[in-house]
Amino acid sequence: MPIISASPLTAVMFGSDLLKRLSLRSLALLRSGSAPSEMASRDIVPACGSANADDGNLLLSVGANGGSISILKFNPSTGTLVNASTFTEQNFMPSWQSVHPTRKDMIYSVDEGSPGGLASFRLDRNSATLKKISRSNGFNGTVNVAIKDNLLVVASYSGAVEAFETNDQGDISQPRDTFTYSLKQPGPVKDRQAGPHPHQAVIDPSGRFAVVPDLGADLLRLYGLNAPRIVELPAAPVPAGSGPRHGQFLELDLPTGRQTMFYLVNEIRNSVLVYTVGYPKDAPITFQQVQEIDTLPDLKTRNNTIPASAGEIAISNDKRFVYVSNRNDFTFKNRANGPSDSIALYEIEKQTGQLKFVKLMEAGGLLPRHFSLDPTNKFVAIALQTSDAVVMYRRNEATGEFIVPEFNETRVAIPDHPVCVQWL
Repeated sequence: MPIISASPLTAVMFGSDLLKRLSLRSLALLRSGSAPSEMASRDIVPACGSANADDGNLLLSVGANGGSISILKFNPSTGTLVNASTFTEQNFMPSWQSVHPTRKDMIYSVDEGSPGGLASFRLDRNSATLKKISRSNGFNGTVNVAIKDNLLVVASYSGAVEAFETNDQGDISQPRDTFTYSLKQPGPVKDRQAGPHPHQAVIDPSGRFAVVPDLGADLLRLYGLNAPRIVELPAAPVPAGSGPRHGQFLELDLPTGRQTMFYLVNEIRNSVLVYTVGYPKDAPITFQQVQEIDTLPDLKTRNNTIPASAGEIAISNDKRFVYVSNRNDFTFKNRANGPSDSIALYEIEKQTGQLKFVKLMEAGGLLPRHFSLDPTNKFVAIALQTSDAVVMYRRNEATGEFIVPEFNETRVAIPDHPVCVQWL
């Protein structure tokens, strides 16, 4: 299979958050463990579920911008949360990890540094450790990866979307397809939208399309999947100045019939856009906006010195609730571990799929860049970038609310700014 090599961007524009973090570390170009030109054969380790068979602990991975991926053990019976092991590497910024949907012990991590790229790891559940398998360089500021079988779709904040190929052993090819972007002029929010900033890749429920929210261009960039290749499709515009960051699909049974929805978080506008998704026979996937709702309803009356920005989105398994994290909103001032940002709770309306705001809940600390619900949806893990910690709360399945104890909350320290937490 021929290898299509990527051409590096001659001019790279980073977001202010990324520049700040890059300035704190060396940008050395030497890397270890680069992917071979041909995929080698290795023994396959079978998946064995989400818990360690010996002790009943659930495992989580935590990526930290300082260059580490930690494996945590959580005991749902006792509520204890401990750091079991940590993989570290110099000049590595693992800001996002995705677990393969069928090969659960295979984890793919982006490298948001310079050079950016993608690395794969195999999880040993008995020892709760990671072993690095492969690495393939990509564009600077690689921030997200979506997985469909052996296809990896990667978004890079510096203005590129790439497709890589993997296999059962976790090897990663060189880029099979590369799309680079530029803007003729900055967007409405010039300091955040001076250039294109693809921020996420997500596969639609049909498995035929990938959607990439572009924060800088106010677009949903669309691609048809033809593994191991992707085909660029006409992009769908987002209201100017929105700054689309992350989105989630959801299939609902509405009174009008089966309907695919898409919920999109806007980082700059601090809102959620709700779309109905169409699959016309004579055209690619379509998006029809039906609602916009704030993530911080009282934002205009606040006097925050640091601009608040919406972050991650999650949807409960029962399709009743949507959660969105808010960063730098400092909604909760007086708590045992200092001030806390918030996570917005919404109820999904059964008749339309639109959202109804319920309340703001404590995130447990500052800058909840990422959070995730466990497979049973009884617990939520929250990565607090500024607080250097991961907190764990129980979840009330009837109301959707997080149960936040006044004292003795489940918390583990993660140095160097944890930014992604995934259940394994």
